[in-house]
Amino acid sequence: DDDQDTLYTLSQICQYQKWKPLLACSYPEAEAVLTDCTPSLILVDYHMPGVDGLSAVAKIRKKLPKTPILVLTGDEHISLLCDHDWMIEAVENIVKNAFDHTEKGNFVWIEWKKSASVVQIIIKDNGSGIQPEDLHHIFKRFYRSRFSKDKQGIGLGLPLAKMIVESHNGTIEVDSTLGAGTTFTLSFLIPTKL
Repeated sequence: DDDQDTLYTLSQICQYQKWKPLLACSYPEAEAVLTDCTPSLILVDYHMPGVDGLSAVAKIRKKLPKTPILVLTGDEHISLLCDHDWMIEAVENIVKNAFDHTEKGNFVWIEWKKSASVVQIIIKDNGSGIQPEDLHHIFKRFYRSRFSKDKQGIGLGLPLAKMIVESHNGTIEVDSTLGAGTTFTLSFLIPTKL
């Protein structure tokens, strides 16, 4: 990423998770970093300077076919009035869940956008999808699908994410197709003056 504030936030998240980030501000820098190591996760700014985001993802995928990729995209001038730490927790829980249900080499995509009255954070993956019978239950505490291959979770991440979003007067919606992936849409009304 070329934005220093974004780099700082990402490095803080990585430190919190006890990850060791290797930062690059351009695609040539990223390519040089990837020559020296095989990371367990790659974060890509879709709007990275000097290269088209899709081209960057395609080049990385070709070089490291089994490494998961987290793509970030959105207008850097969008702001959301929220509790920063809790909102990161909500998004992190959804992203973790997405990676738990994608095969090696798949991606998770985080996009943020603003319309006239709503700020949205969209998190989508190209993973296994959610069984239709489970969709109405995934936000219930301790719910675990009988189809889940994830042995780590105890069913609290998505309910916590929903609670955080709703405590910010937002909504969370999920759309999923088996074998194609899942999309979570977090929507927050923009306060207006009357």
